[in-house]
Amino acid sequence: MVGGKGKKSAEVIKSRSDDLGLIGSDKRVCQDTGERKQTMNKRKKTNILIGGKKTAVFYEGNLDIIKDYPVIGVLASGKAPGPVVWESYQFFYALRDEPITLAGGWHSPLEKGILDALVEGNVNVVFFMAKGLKASGFQQKFKALDKTARALMISPFPDSVKKISGTEGTRLRNTLLAAASDVLFIPYIKPRGKLFSMLKGDDSLLNKTFILNHPENDACSLKVRRIESSDAHTLIHNCHEAYRRRSA
Repeated sequence: MVGGKGKKSAEVIKSRSDDLGLIGSDKRVCQDTGERKQTMNKRKKTNILIGGKKTAVFYEGNLDIIKDYPVIGVLASGKAPGPVVWESYQFFYALRDEPITLAGGWHSPLEKGILDALVEGNVNVVFFMAKGLKASGFQQKFKALDKTARALMISPFPDSVKKISGTEGTRLRNTLLAAASDVLFIPYIKPRGKLFSMLKGDDSLLNKTFILNHPENDACSLKVRRIESSDAHTLIHNCHEAYRRRSA
């Protein structure tokens, strides 16, 4: 389970060989002596590869939770109807103690509710920011998770950036989130909304995207797979399969 039981020898954080591709100047040695060390208040800069292009990012926390664990990216359109909210919460309660990583922007009301459920469990959580890390409103939740090295905050912007005009910050955040995820799960997607536009025509994203099989998502015309709210196991299985391909 997440939390780091058992001894492991010291290891160097290596470059990832998949789309995330952590590289460069921030390699560090991580000692694990039974409990993963707290990484709070140590912001660093590194590069990631997206579509073969190096992108500078800033981070705080434990990079290993996206390198060494299957990653499910979570996105949801705003103003989700009540019935789909309830089923989404049920779905994520089934995930919150799994040895995996859940990554999100945690911005929409539905995403915030999901995050509250995850914090109470044992799952790893990544916070993708649409502004600098210092401006994050998730500091309290991040610090609570970081005590057991279950947390990571990551942003394409330095601390000095406290607000991004327009939708550029959100676009870059979601691009990073998608690149870091083995699979994407969208419990609610608004027809012709921003998430719809992000996914439309991008086969690499569509092929790894799942949505909740709910009547509120019936209007979604995208060629994505659907998951029943009672079948979290299927999403976990697909995520592990994608992680094994990424790690091969």
